[in-house]
Amino acid sequence: MRGETDRGISPVIGVVLVVAMVVVLSATVAVYVLDFGDQRATQAPQMAIVAEYSERTSGNGEYLNLSFESGETLDKQNLSLVVSGARDSGGTAAPLTGDPLGTQAPTRITSGIEITMHAGHFDAVDPAAGEHLDLSEATLRLVWKPTDAGDADSYVIYRWPEPSRR
Repeated sequence: MRGETDRGISPVIGVVLVVAMVVVLSATVAVYVLDFGDQRATQAPQMAIVAEYSERTSGNGEYLNLSFESGETLDKQNLSLVVSGARDSGGTAAPLTGDPLGTQAPTRITSGIEITMHAGHFDAVDPAAGEHLDLSEATLRLVWKPTDAGDADSYVIYRWPEPSRR
């Protein structure tokens, strides 16, 4: 009787091993055929940026300096500044119309570069009329878009003020 029960186990183990090998081989072939191996997620560059915010109301009003302290070298053409919530001293929305990156940054941004945003970069702020820039409720995002990215791939690499400080 012992020999009869042993024979039933061998075919079951053999079928399980064959099925497992087919599954592993199918997955391996699928990876190569569907080209999963070349699809790597784009990594946003790492850059240490320090913001210096001035709340002065005289002259051109408030300004914001961004100092690139350390990290990877960035191409200016892949960066954009998005500012929301800036106002003039009367409370009117003042959209960013100037290009502080385009006018102040070199083609390759490395440590030691500083960008200043002031009233001259914002629409609806007229220092000659006694108005000044109000950034107290504003937010700024420095957005990086890879050169070879599609329309959907962009990364916020710096945010001011930090969300924890709002």
